[in-house]
Order: sequence, then structure tokens, then C-alpha cells
Amino acid sequence: MKKGLSILILMLVLALAFTTVTAAQDDLKEFDVFISVSLPDYSGSSIVGDIIQKETGVKLNREYLVGDLEQKVGLMIASQDYPDMLVAAHFTDKFVEAGALIPLEDLIDKHAPNIKKYYSKHLDALRKDDGHIYYLPQLAIPFEPAERRYPSVGFFINKRVLEANDYPVIKSFDQYFELIENYQKEHPEYKGQKTIGYTTLFDGWRRFATTNGPMHLMGYPNEGGFVPVKEGGEYVVRPYYGSNVEKYYYKKLNEMYNKGVVDKEAFVSNFDQYLEKISSGRVLGTINQYWQVQQAQEVLINEDPDSIMVPFPVTYDPIVEEHVRDKPYVQTTQGMGITTACEDPVAAIKYLDYLVSLDTQRLIQWGIEGEHYQVDEDGMFYRTEEQLKMFQDPTWVRDVFGRHYFYNAFPSLTGLGPDGNSFMPSRQPSAIYANSSEAEKEVMDAYGVKSFTGLYNKPFEDRKYFPLWTITLPTNSKAQIESTRMTDALVQHIPTLVMDSTEKFETNWDAYTKQINGLMDAQIEHYQKQIDWRMENW
Repeated sequence: MKKGLSILILMLVLALAFTTVTAAQDDLKEFDVFISVSLPDYSGSSIVGDIIQKETGVKLNREYLVGDLEQKVGLMIASQDYPDMLVAAHFTDKFVEAGALIPLEDLIDKHAPNIKKYYSKHLDALRKDDGHIYYLPQLAIPFEPAERRYPSVGFFINKRVLEANDYPVIKSFDQYFELIENYQKEHPEYKGQKTIGYTTLFDGWRRFATTNGPMHLMGYPNEGGFVPVKEGGEYVVRPYYGSNVEKYYYKKLNEMYNKGVVDKEAFVSNFDQYLEKISSGRVLGTINQYWQVQQAQEVLINEDPDSIMVPFPVTYDPIVEEHVRDKPYVQTTQGMGITTACEDPVAAIKYLDYLVSLDTQRLIQWGIEGEHYQVDEDGMFYRTEEQLKMFQDPTWVRDVFGRHYFYNAFPSLTGLGPDGNSFMPSRQPSAIYANSSEAEKEVMDAYGVKSFTGLYNKPFEDRKYFPLWTITLPTNSKAQIESTRMTDALVQHIPTLVMDSTEKFETNWDAYTKQINGLMDAQIEHYQKQIDWRMENW
């Protein structure tokens, strides 16, 4: 009898507990969010996510990008079927133009003290011509900028090539390819697969990885399709499309393609295939933004450290003084917005405000003190070797810790915090070198630097407008029509310039420059006006 009573009581307790949990789940406020990055579906639970959900009472129903982003954006706007919140990379402004995003400035003023505080220097820059703010960029720099392990862009070269040549300092594009070509001849295969001397990315909107090459060879950071050149104390917008440097760049790629150095599949491979090739360790060189190769680099660090990719600020001539490193900036053309479909925008902005608070940012980026990082007697954060090993496992960071699901697309903080700690652990001044992998340290030691940005000159400091690519062209304007036609010309001609025979290069170059002639005038005029305004008002 007593045994039966005990079982009955236990069943009642379990039922009550289940009811309590269910009720707690039912009480959660849910928001649908579209995020323009490719990630696996969120499992619903992670170290970071569980804490955030408990503290906010909010559950996010995420939709991540599958397929082409521009096509996805077009379908959403055509159907007017919007989630509660969204971020669509550099297509976010299309939702503003479609009237799909609501103004945020009043919501920020009344309900978002953290956003108001940490984005204060950038709010005016985020206002559109109508005076409204429609989205919040992923990163705000509330205090001082921090150092970083990797520069934003580089001509990457495989560590094996550097090691075989006693770690040379690479200055010119010719030198870069000479090293790659010679190493490929001596090592035609790697782990049973054909060695790829050089590959590039030309997949959809990511094609800038290829087309921006001439700009970087000229020693400039990523500005977009044009370069503001300082002339007589003023920044004057100049094109690099059709320039002698661009011709040199594609002629070199064409030469290397016909020698079998450049990947035969480069112009038909998609982003995932590009990453797979680099992750295999058989690619010797590529040019790209670091955030586009980071996933592959993390695989190499863990699985094939001798094949990690090392960035250099390569120029078309060794005498060129490069300033390829980015000056810290806020992306004023993309960010998280709240749509007209959201029934509770106050709760939505409060959630975003919670995410950008100091405590939450420390949680998302560093973790839990004592578990995921330590604090020394001076108040500086650091990680033990055991903790560091956890965070060097990208799958653990994504799926168990959960950082990717609350950081990449949402308002976040960068730079140094008020206590001197970097919000991003990878940029902690005292830990950039210390937290690097053994393979990374080996390369840094060979060049006498404590980060890979140490291989670069300091960035331009007086470019208040930076970067030009954050200036948008008005829809259906002459400048925007020019830009579209320019993109069509690049898609049509660049693969041919690289992959056709060397004998046809001059003819192909003439056809390319003839088509782009007259497609830049309105763009330059619009960019120049915006550059002048920013330099005067920012």
C-alpha cells in the first residue's frame, strides 16, 4: 500500500514538473527571424541560448539562407511574406525601399538604452534620407578598436609553401605566383588529390573576392567598385575597372590558368565547393576577405595545421606602399531590422537591446566566468589551455556553446570595453598570440609578429567616410542601372579573360573595356557627392 502510494506521489510530482515546464515553454514570446547566413538549423538548446531564453522569455524561430540570397530577397518582397525581424546582408536596403521595415529611432529612444548608448556615435550615419533608422548593423564600436589576429583581406598562401621557401616576405603578385607555381611543380599531389595552385571565388554576389583583386594590388583596403584617391587634400573617386593594374591582374591569372596553376573549376564552383577545396589542404593560394575563408581555415587549424592559409598584402609592384588593412567602421548598409509583420515591435527592440548589453555580450563572446574564461588580478580576461581547446573546436562553439546563433547577425559590440578587455576574445590584446594555434604561432614567429595583421602596414586613419561600399545607389537611378550593367559585364567577361587562350587575351580585354566604357560616370558622380558629405559631416 505504502509502495503504491509512493509511486502515485512520484507520478503526481513528475506530472506537476512536466506541467510547469510546458507552461514555461508556452509562456515564451516567439519571433520569426530571417538571417542571411548559411547555418544548420538551431537545435533549440545551447549554453548561451538557454541562458538568453531563460532571461528574456523569448524564443527565436530562425530561418537561415538556403540558395541565392538575392533571389530569396526578391521572393520575400514579391510575396510580402515577412518574418518579425530580418537581416539580408547588403540586400537589406531593398526591404527599406519596399516599405517592409519599420522606423526604429522612437523605439530605441524609449525602450533600448543599451543600443542608444553603444550606437550613439553611429545613429546619425544610420539615418536614411527620410530621417529614419531602419536597421542596426551587426557591429558597433563603442570604445576603442582592438587588434585582430587576421586582417580583413589578403592574398592567402599555404603554410607549406612558405615553409619550403624559408618563410619569405611576399611583396609582389609575380613573386606570389612564382612561389606557388614552383611548389606545385614539385608537389603535384597532396593526400592523393591533385594540388590546386590558386583558386578564386566567383559565386554570385561573392564574386567581389575576385573582382576586388586589382584594388588590393594597388594597396587599398576594400572600398567596393571604386577607390577614393587622395588628391590635393581631397578624396576623389576613381575607377580601377579598365585600369592598367586590372589588366595586369587578369593577364597574370590568364597566364597562370594556361599553365595549369589556376583552378580549372574556379569560375563554376559554388561557395561550399570553394571552402571544401581550401579545407582539403590542397589549395596553395587564394584571395579573399578573411570572413569568407574563416570556416575553411578553422578546419585546417584542427585537421591539417601545416596547410593553414597565411595572408599577405601583395601589390602589383614591390615599391607600392600598401594600406590594405581596414580602418574600423560600422556597416551602414546592412543590419537587423524589425518588419511591418511584427505584432510586438517593443518586445522585439527590447530583445535586441538585451543582446547588446555588456553582460550579454560577455556571455555570447566569452562565455561564463570560471567555465569558459578566467580573470587575472588586473581584471583582464584570458583562457586556460583547456578552455582554449574548447573554443578552437568550431563545431563545439557553434552547436554546444551556441555563439554563432546569437552573434553573427545580431547587434553586437566590438573593440575594447570600458575595462580594457576586447569584446572579441580573438582580439584580446594579451591573448592574440597566446591563443593562436601552434601552426599559427610557428608562422608568426618566423616573421617576428604577434598577429597576422603585423604583416601589414597600418590603415589609413583620416578616411572618415570609409568604406565607399557602404554608400548605396538609389533604386532605378542612372547610377544603379549603370551598376547592374557593370555587374553583367563582369560576369560575362572576367571568366573569359582568365580562361581563354593567352593569344586571345588582348582581344578579350578590348571587348571587356569597350562594354564597360560609359558605365561608371553616374556611379562616380553619386559616390563623390556622398564621400564629400561624409568627410564634412561625419
